[in-house]
Amino acid sequence: MSQNLSEKEFEKQIEKHFRKKHYIKIYFFDESSEDLTSGFIIKFSDTFLMLQECHNFTLDGIKVIPYNRISGFRHNKFEKASERIFSQEMLITFDQDIIKNTSLKNFESLFKSIKDQNFHCIIEGIKKDKFTFTIGEILEVNEKSVTVKNYDATGKIDKKPSKILFKNIEFVTFNDKYSLTFRKYLKE
Repeated sequence: MSQNLSEKEFEKQIEKHFRKKHYIKIYFFDESSEDLTSGFIIKFSDTFLMLQECHNFTLDGIKVIPYNRISGFRHNKFEKASERIFSQEMLITFDQDIIKNTSLKNFESLFKSIKDQNFHCIIEGIKKDKFTFTIGEILEVNEKSVTVKNYDATGKIDKKPSKILFKNIEFVTFNDKYSLTFRKYLKE
C-alpha cells in the first residue's frame, strides 16, 4: 500500500478513481518487476485492485494487483488528456461478464475464477530476489499456490508445470491480447 497514505486515504483514492472512471497511472514499489502501469479501475476488494490496462489508446488485458504492491496513483493533466481521448473515441467499454465472474476475495478464488472463464494468465512475481514470469493455462489451484502449464516465447510448453506460491506473486494478468493470441500457436 502507498507509503504516503493511510489505509483509509488509500481506499478513498481507489473508490474515487473507480466511481469517476478515471484513467490513472499506478506506481509500484522499487522491488517490483514493473515500475508502473495505467488504465481504469474496474473492480476492487479489501485486498486487490482490478485494472483494465491500456496501451496506446487500446484496452489490453486485465491486471490484478495486490494492494501491497502499489506505491501510489496519478491522475493529473496528462491522464485527464488521455481520459478525454478515450471518451471521445468511445473506447471506454469494459466486459461486464468478466468483471462479474472474476473473484477478488483471495488468490485462490481469483485463480479459480480465471480458470472457470477459460483464460490463460500471466503471473509476475519474485522468488529468492529474482523476478519470475509465468504464462499459461491454470491447471490446479489450492489455498497456497497455483499450478500453471507454462509456455515460452516460442510457444513450446514446459514438460513440467510451474507451481507458484501466492506469497511470491506481484501481478496477475489475463484477457490480454498477448495470451489470447499466443495460446492459439502452442506446441506440445
